[in-house]
Amino acid sequence: MTTRTHSTVYNEKAPERCVNTDTVPVKIGALFLSMLVFAITLGSFAQAPIARFIDANGKTVAEVQVQYQNEHVYLPVDAVKQVIDPETTHQYNHPRQRLTLKTKDREIRLQIGRPTVTIDPGAEPVTLATPPVIIAQQPMLPIDFFIQLLPILNDVEVIYNSRLNRLQIRPKDTLIPIETNGTQDLTIIVDPGHGGPDDRGCAGSTGILEKDIALTFAKQLQWTSRQHGIQVYLTRETDTQKTHFERIQVGKQKRGQLFLSLHCNASFSPHEKGIRIYVNNPKGQLRFPSTTKPALTGQRLKILAQANYLKQSKDLAYALQTELNFLTETPIQIIDLPLIALSDTYMPAVVLELGYLSNVEDLEKLSNSEYTASVAQAMTRAFQRYISAINQNIPPEGVEPQTPTSSR
Repeated sequence: MTTRTHSTVYNEKAPERCVNTDTVPVKIGALFLSMLVFAITLGSFAQAPIARFIDANGKTVAEVQVQYQNEHVYLPVDAVKQVIDPETTHQYNHPRQRLTLKTKDREIRLQIGRPTVTIDPGAEPVTLATPPVIIAQQPMLPIDFFIQLLPILNDVEVIYNSRLNRLQIRPKDTLIPIETNGTQDLTIIVDPGHGGPDDRGCAGSTGILEKDIALTFAKQLQWTSRQHGIQVYLTRETDTQKTHFERIQVGKQKRGQLFLSLHCNASFSPHEKGIRIYVNNPKGQLRFPSTTKPALTGQRLKILAQANYLKQSKDLAYALQTELNFLTETPIQIIDLPLIALSDTYMPAVVLELGYLSNVEDLEKLSNSEYTASVAQAMTRAFQRYISAINQNIPPEGVEPQTPTSSR
């Protein structure tokens, strides 16, 4: 969050007088320093750290202010009311440093400084990764309390994004596909963009290449998806150059039913960052507008035929957007354009640009194996979401794609 201070200049007519020019810079410097201190102080109040709890569709359930101690995240006891059960009551025995919570017809007993949690009736003791502590004379619960106990108390799954202090709560087995005439066995084609010595894609300041990042992500996604029973094939598995036709042929040979092309972005502005999702829409804004009307050639007819999958492509884009938003600070955009890379792909298809190699923050994340794994997990959940939605005929959550005012 950026805090801006606005200054108002008052012009007041004053009698002419001598001014000691030596003191003017000092006074201006002191004034500037005072304003800077005020802005920083104001910013610190505005940026109080919070933990955000969201549901399966990314909607905020609760926002709770947090405290840090020894690099661990702690929440006040009252957060249990906001997140688990509004009827929760608690008692704290100060001499013995014992905390008792009564919620969901159960009694939860904790000891300050000890990781063991007792739940009565009918549950095994839970050992927290971090014990509860006292901060400012108040008992505080580690964020692990919510990560580990929410599934027990509310029969849900919890996913935690430690970088953003964000917890997603979803009913168990929400995304398990329901078998309907075998439609859950979708084959997904993942296309790592570029490849080979002559097609490196864009490059980061560290020398890392788009072709290598795309392949790394594709392999991680293939492995993660297969752990969840989703069949994924890659258009290239090594640093080899593939033509557009050869990539499409892989999809046909493997009887693909979804096509995902992975790329990275670059910009002249170092501030441009984030994931982008592109949908092939022949009626979207042209990247290079032309006043000449194209003839209805065979290629043009192919582009129009691919448009038959526009609705399903947008559904896949919505699923990716919903799951990947969990990893980002700003919402991910879906943009529709006529995309040559997908023009001959006769199945639902999207282009996913993983980030900007021209941005320092994105470059650092894209070079991090833990981030790569978290993105692959989110994309796998997006595949599950898409498959589950089509099998149950449920419209996916999402934000309408944007038609940009200028070419990217």
